[in-house]
Amino acid sequence: VFSNRVLHYASGLRGTRQFWFRQRSRLIAMVDTLGLPTVFFTHSAADLQWPELARLICPHDPTSSSARTTAVIENPAIADWFFYHRVHKFIDAFYTGVLGATDYWLRFEWQHRGSPHVHGLAWLPDAPDVEKVLSSDDEASKEELLKCIDSIVSTTNPAVLPDGSNADDAPPPKTHPHVCNKPYSEVEDFQQDLSDLVATCQRHTRCSAAYCLRTRNGQQKCRFGYPKPLQPETALVTEDGEPAVFTARNDGLVNSYNPVMLSAWRANVDMQYCVSRRKVIEYCAKYATKSEPRSQTLKDIFSSIVRTLSDDNPSLKAVQKLLINSVAERDFSAQETCHLLLQLPMFRASRDFIVLSLDGSRAVQDHLEEDQPATSLSTLDHYLARPSNQQFNDITLLHFVQHYTMPKERGADPSRRSKKVVVITRPYCSPDPSGPKYEQYCKQKLMQHRPFRRQEDLLEGCDTYAAAYAIFLQSENVPPSLEEDILRLQEQATMQDHDDTECFLFIQGEQCSQPPVRANEEWMLICRHNADLQPNIDSQQDFDWSHAAQAYPNLEEMPSFIPRQQESAAASVFTTSADP
Repeated sequence: VFSNRVLHYASGLRGTRQFWFRQRSRLIAMVDTLGLPTVFFTHSAADLQWPELARLICPHDPTSSSARTTAVIENPAIADWFFYHRVHKFIDAFYTGVLGATDYWLRFEWQHRGSPHVHGLAWLPDAPDVEKVLSSDDEASKEELLKCIDSIVSTTNPAVLPDGSNADDAPPPKTHPHVCNKPYSEVEDFQQDLSDLVATCQRHTRCSAAYCLRTRNGQQKCRFGYPKPLQPETALVTEDGEPAVFTARNDGLVNSYNPVMLSAWRANVDMQYCVSRRKVIEYCAKYATKSEPRSQTLKDIFSSIVRTLSDDNPSLKAVQKLLINSVAERDFSAQETCHLLLQLPMFRASRDFIVLSLDGSRAVQDHLEEDQPATSLSTLDHYLARPSNQQFNDITLLHFVQHYTMPKERGADPSRRSKKVVVITRPYCSPDPSGPKYEQYCKQKLMQHRPFRRQEDLLEGCDTYAAAYAIFLQSENVPPSLEEDILRLQEQATMQDHDDTECFLFIQGEQCSQPPVRANEEWMLICRHNADLQPNIDSQQDFDWSHAAQAYPNLEEMPSFIPRQQESAAASVFTTSADP
């Protein structure tokens, strides 16, 4: 508890694990607000080949490979600054201009050799609603979805026949001169240029133990799954219980890309179409907001600090040492260091993030004057005191926060926001209908999606907020973001019917017990990927955390879990020792 409280303050230090943990919750909130993103993308740097960068850092000899390499090493600030601005220009030109993306989120990351790359998600408004298409039996809608996928994502090699029969004879990478040395403005034959870029930047031609080979069950396999099976045409399939896309493929070694994206960016890229909300949440939990590799565990750091403290060392020193060691527990490349020193953002999003506290908490004033309240008015205070007119009477709290800035005085007219926002509600409550805080969860949802002047009005004659929320979910004005809550209640009703049937069979003398299926929560999806965060633990990769979680009703029991286990162990030891 002590270390967690100290490390909470590290969330404001860019690049630390605590910083990325906070960004993860923001990204998940963005997915909850906007729905399933359309594409996932990656852009890597070709800082040793890009001619525009070479002219900046080695104008005396921009065509020399050795001169460019030396210049990149000696000028990490310029190299990182160039990549940062190239990404921003590309987002505006390609994702917003060509694909028409209305929203996006991306983060900067640095490879082991020090060069940067970005991972991100983009929302395209004209793309088919994947979740609605997959939940329906409309074959025409599915065909439209497949056409949309083919128009955005490709895994074909232009230099290989459609059936892939000559994939083994695919052209080698073009490195002398390197294809990325040619700027996009000088390309004349775009089809040949695309073939050269795919051969040089997109083919996974070499596997090594240091990069992608992993040993499982005594066999070495590429962690990226190469070579992949050929696919005559794009298809929607079910994989591990989740929808997946297998794009048309004539070369088992080609990584997915967008032709315009690859031709204009002129370095390694990746683009994948998103069809599974669970996989996107897993991506948020594991990939997009992961911290850089650590060199020492937090337990080891804290233990080493405690051992170095003297009896007369004040507690402030312990706090300072824990904080310093926790944020400096890994190596920083030269370009990442320059990125931080230049105060360049670590991520970029199309929307701002607003925290909405629903428990009545208020921020403490930094500078107090005489007779001034110690706390400032919260967003909830401003909403309850909103003007009584036609414009604001029937507005929901969520709509109020999304579209208006808070006035300085209670009851004043709020102003319209100039930028779209994502609202993050606090405190977090589990959506599990069988959880101990489901009543509070229902109250929060009603507060967000139903207009009210007093919180008691949300009950509307019901005894509990859970009952009032269940009635609200049956109304006509339920937003699409609450569809998962409807499914949870339906699953709970199905489980209740199953339990009633089980009790009847038991009374009749029959055994028909089946453990209830618990809805997967975000923390369960995070736990599933514990093996990926700890590569040496192979046995946990296929572990079903949802069944293991049956022993623990919810995370709220965590504070009392260890004391209860200690009491149980002590009672067991006492009973054993008392036996003759």
